[in-house]
Amino acid sequence: MALLSFTNITLSLVSLLVARRIYWEVTTGTRRRALAKQHGCLPPKRRPSKKLLFGIDHIMRNFKTYKEHRLLDEGREVLTGNNAHTVFMKILAVELYLTDDPENIKMMLATSFDQWSLGQERIAQMSSYLGDGIFTTEGAAWKHSRDMLRPCFERSQVADVSILEKHTNRLIDLLPKDGTTVDLQPLFHELTLDIATEFLFGQSTNSLDRSKEDKACQQFIEAFEYCQNPFNELSSRFGILGMFLPDSKFKRCAKIIRDFVDRIIDEEMASRSASQKDGSPSARYVFLDELRSVTQDRTVIRSELLNILLAGRDTTASLLSNLLFEIPRHPEILARLRREIVEHVGDEVPTYQQLKEMKYLKAIMSESQRLYPIVPSNSRQALQDTILPRGGGPKGTAPVLVPKGAYVQYHPYAMHRRPDIYGPDADVFEPTRWLDGEHPSSPLRPGWGYNPFSGGPRVCIGQNFALTEASFVVVRLLQTFDIESRDNEAWREKLSLTCTGLGGCKLGLKLLGQ
Repeated sequence: MALLSFTNITLSLVSLLVARRIYWEVTTGTRRRALAKQHGCLPPKRRPSKKLLFGIDHIMRNFKTYKEHRLLDEGREVLTGNNAHTVFMKILAVELYLTDDPENIKMMLATSFDQWSLGQERIAQMSSYLGDGIFTTEGAAWKHSRDMLRPCFERSQVADVSILEKHTNRLIDLLPKDGTTVDLQPLFHELTLDIATEFLFGQSTNSLDRSKEDKACQQFIEAFEYCQNPFNELSSRFGILGMFLPDSKFKRCAKIIRDFVDRIIDEEMASRSASQKDGSPSARYVFLDELRSVTQDRTVIRSELLNILLAGRDTTASLLSNLLFEIPRHPEILARLRREIVEHVGDEVPTYQQLKEMKYLKAIMSESQRLYPIVPSNSRQALQDTILPRGGGPKGTAPVLVPKGAYVQYHPYAMHRRPDIYGPDADVFEPTRWLDGEHPSSPLRPGWGYNPFSGGPRVCIGQNFALTEASFVVVRLLQTFDIESRDNEAWREKLSLTCTGLGGCKLGLKLLGQ
C-alpha cells in the first residue's frame, strides 16, 4: 500500500513538471523563439565548463582568480580564449552573458536603457550599507536623486578650486620631502574623502589633519572599504562557502557608516544654524542643504549623502593612485608633462581653465582610465526578453536573445585593451594615442569602446569634477616634487566596487631644486 502511494505521488509530480514544461513551451518558449527569429538571433559561444552541478566550477574559478588578484585578466581571457566578444555561461540556474562588445554596451546603457535593471540582488546588497540613493535606485527615485545632485556639478561650482587647494596643501604638508618612500594610495583616499565631504556636505571630515586624532573617521574608512569588498573575511576563512554565511562584521560596519554620516549631518546642521543667525549664508550650492529643503527624514538624507560619497571618494582616489603608479615609470612622459605644466601654469595655483587647456595631461588621464578603468566590470539584468545586437553565431556577428532575468556582465577592462580598437600596443601605457597625429592608431575615435564613466542616462554626473580634482592634484604634486617610482612590481588589481593597484602607489618625493 505504501509503495502504491509513493508511486502515485511520484507520477503526480512528474505530471506536474511535464505540464509546466508544456505550458512554458507554448507561452514563453513560443514568444522567445518568435523574437529570436524576427531579429535573426543565434546563440553565443559558451564558456567551457567541467560540467559541475549548477556551474559551480565557474564560481570556484572566479573565487580562485579573485584571491590571486587576476579576476579581471581571467574575464579577458575567457573572451579572447574563446575568440569571441560575447560568451554565455550558466551559474546556479542564472543565465549570464559576458561581453566586451561596444555595441552591446551601447544597447544596454543607452539605446534600450528602459529594458535593463541594475539587478535586484546588487541593489539589495549596496542598499544594506548605502541606503536608497542615486546608485541604489531606479526609475523616478533615481531621477529625483540625480536632479537634486546636478547643480553641485555645474561649471561655476567645479571651477572654484579653493577647496581643492586647501586640502591638497594639507596633503603636501604631510608628505616626506627627503626621498623617503611613501605610499600615496591611502593618502589619496583620505584626500578625496576630505574634498568630497566639504564639496557635497559643506563640512569636511579633515581626515588629513593630523593635529587632531579622529578615530571615528578612520573607523568609517575601514568600515566603508569592508562593505564594498565583494569577497568578505568569511570567504578568506571558509572559501567559497563564506560567500553564503551571515556576516556579523558587515552589519557592524554598516552601523559605523551610518553613525559617522549622522554625525556629519548633525554638525553641519548646527553650523548652518549658527551661520543663519550671523546673517552669513553659504555662497555655494551644498547638496546637504538641498536635501534638507526637500525632506527632514534622517534616513533619506543619510542615504543620499552616502551614495554620492561612494563616487566622490573612491573613484578619484583610484584614478590618482593608478595614474601616479604609471607616470614615474616613464621618464619621457613625466618630462613632457612637466613642460606642459610650466608652459600653462608655471608655479602658480592652476585655474580650472588652465587645467582644461592641458591636452597632454588630459591624454594621460584618458590613458590611465583606459588601462585601469575605475569600474572595470559592471552588469545589467534584463527586465524583459530583449536583444543584444552582436555576439551570436560562429563569427559572433549575429544578434543574441537575452531572456528576462538574465544578466549581462560588460567588461570595460577587456574592451579597453582590444587591439582592434586601440592598436597592437593596446597593453602599453601610451598617452599619445589620444593625440591626433602622434600615434599609429590616431586619430583615435573609440566611441562606446571607451567607457570610463558609463554612458546613456546613467552617465557619471560628476566626471568633470573628478577629472578636475585629479588634474589639480597631479599638477600641484609635480610643481612641488621630483617623483621617483619605488615599486618594481607589475600592476595587479585590488577589487572592490572600484579598482586600484594591489601594491599601492609607492613613490620617493624630493622638493624640486634640492
